[in-house]
Amino acid sequence: MPELPEVEVVKLFLEDKLLNSTITDLEILNKKSFIGDPKKVINQKIVKFSRIGKQLSIHLSNKLILLVHLKMTGQLIFHPSLSREGKGVGFMLGHPTSTINSKSTRLIFKFNNGSVLFFNDQRKFGWIKILSPRELTESQLNLGKDIFDSEFTPQYLYSQLQTSSRPVKLVLLDQNKFAGIGNIYANDALFLAKIHPQTSSKKITLNQAKLIHQSLIDIMRQSILAGGSTAKDNKYVRPDGSFGQNQFKFRVYQRLGEPCLVCSTPIKKLQLGGRGTFYCPQCQKL
Repeated sequence: MPELPEVEVVKLFLEDKLLNSTITDLEILNKKSFIGDPKKVINQKIVKFSRIGKQLSIHLSNKLILLVHLKMTGQLIFHPSLSREGKGVGFMLGHPTSTINSKSTRLIFKFNNGSVLFFNDQRKFGWIKILSPRELTESQLNLGKDIFDSEFTPQYLYSQLQTSSRPVKLVLLDQNKFAGIGNIYANDALFLAKIHPQTSSKKITLNQAKLIHQSLIDIMRQSILAGGSTAKDNKYVRPDGSFGQNQFKFRVYQRLGEPCLVCSTPIKKLQLGGRGTFYCPQCQKL
C-alpha cells in the first residue's frame, strides 16, 4: 500500500499536469470503484489538490471534492494524450499491476486538454468518491494529524502514545492517531530513535517521542525527494514510470539478516499485528 510519501508524490505530479484542467468525460467500468453521481464531475475544473495521510483530494470548481484512496493495489495512469486506438505514452502512479484499458481498469477520466487518467485496481479495494466540503471533513474526523501538519508536534506524538499500552510500532500505524505513517516508515523511525518496536507505547518518554518525531519527519522528506519507496517487490511506481528509489535508503525495513548500518549486528524480524517488523537487537534493546 502506498504510504504518505508515495501519495504526496502522486499529488505533486497530478498538480503539475491536471491543475485547471476540466473533466469532460468519466467512464465507470466498475460501479463499486466510484461512489456518487458521475454527472456532478462532468465539465468541472480541477482547482486544487490536497492530501491528508494516504488520502488524496481533488477539488472541483463546483466546490465538490473527489476523494481518492488507492488502498492495496490502486493505480493511476496519466496519459498526456491518446490516439483513437487508445495508444500513447503514459505515466504510472502507484501499484504497477496493469496498463491502460486492461482488465483492472475501473475508471477513465478524460480532460479538455486531451489527457486521460485511468484508475486501475486489481483487488477492487480502492475507490474514488464525491464529497461536499462538509462530508470530506466529517469523513476525515477519525484521522490523526498528518505528519506534515503544523499540529503534528513532539508533544502531540507523545500525548497520543500515552493513550495505549500496545507496542509502540502498532500505535504508530494507527491512522486514528497519526495519518500517513505506514509499515516502512514506522520501522525505520524506531530504529533511528533506538527504540524496540515492542516497547509499550505508554513507556515512551517525551525525549524519546521527540526522537521519533524528528526521525519520521526526516525519512518522510527523504522519501518524497527520492520519489517514494518501491521496496523489494517493486509495488510502487513513480510518476515518470520508473521505480521509487527510497528503498536504497532503508535502515532496517526488509533488511533481515543484513548487518546493522550502525553496529553491524544482523537485522532481525518479528510479526506485530500481522506486519513484518524489522529491528536491530543491539541498537534497539527491549
